[in-house]
Amino acid sequence: MANRKIQRIITSSIAPVGTFTVRRALPDHGRRSIGPWVFLDHFGPFRIKPGEDGVGPHPHAGIETVTYLLNGRNQHRDSAGHEGIVSAGGAQWMTSGRGVIHSEAPLAENEAEMTMHGIQLWTTLPRDQKLVAPSYQCIETTSIPTIKGDGAALRVIAGEFGGVKGPARVTAPTLLWHVRLQPGVTFTAPIPSAYEIGVYVIDGMGAFSANAQRVGKGQLVVYDDADGEVLIDNASTEVLELLFLGGTPAEGPLVFHGPFVMNSVEQVRQAEQAFHSGAMGQLN
Repeated sequence: MANRKIQRIITSSIAPVGTFTVRRALPDHGRRSIGPWVFLDHFGPFRIKPGEDGVGPHPHAGIETVTYLLNGRNQHRDSAGHEGIVSAGGAQWMTSGRGVIHSEAPLAENEAEMTMHGIQLWTTLPRDQKLVAPSYQCIETTSIPTIKGDGAALRVIAGEFGGVKGPARVTAPTLLWHVRLQPGVTFTAPIPSAYEIGVYVIDGMGAFSANAQRVGKGQLVVYDDADGEVLIDNASTEVLELLFLGGTPAEGPLVFHGPFVMNSVEQVRQAEQAFHSGAMGQLN
């Protein structure tokens, strides 16, 4: 199978979120989505200030929010009555649908969990699911399968790899994999046909694609849409840590307005009205 070629490399920018800053790689002025994924924030590692850090109550509509935790302990609460706590390796996966208010905050129980590190992503919901009732998945660390071999470890959060399926219930064909490559390891990943695919570098430096283009921490590699495999070589002396994200193309048009991603201006207005009128509920 041929290797996919790199279409573009996005270098994340620094953005403020709540009480901390993040590396924001998506959306980019030249790329608004990769499959259904429309947003990627990389936060930390940083030492938390108990009772101060976190993101307070705020609304979402038309999307799913996914927080994948690399280190720390994180609590989710929302106005639909869902609550969940995950530790390193777990994920908070919320479907906002027609609208919900949620908050996330660190909840350390020991010294190791005082350091927070993770990725927050959004997917845009398919057109026929933009206005579904809110729902929530608390994905525990132990429920995410890990495939190991030849200096590579791959965790399947969503989608499938080598016949191993991830625990996330998805609304559209989607993949989300966390990959760690030891020094000197070359990794080849078959990507499902018709999937858009991107790879975000959480840490380290790798050589991507057949032309061995070097890409480092905080950069997002976007591949072309031709069918084929993704080839990555860790030629460095450090571990290369990656997040694969992709799926079938997002159903547009996409209208971004703050925490809402809808298919029309009218849907955005309806979401704003629902939030301001209290129809999304309350969260203290």
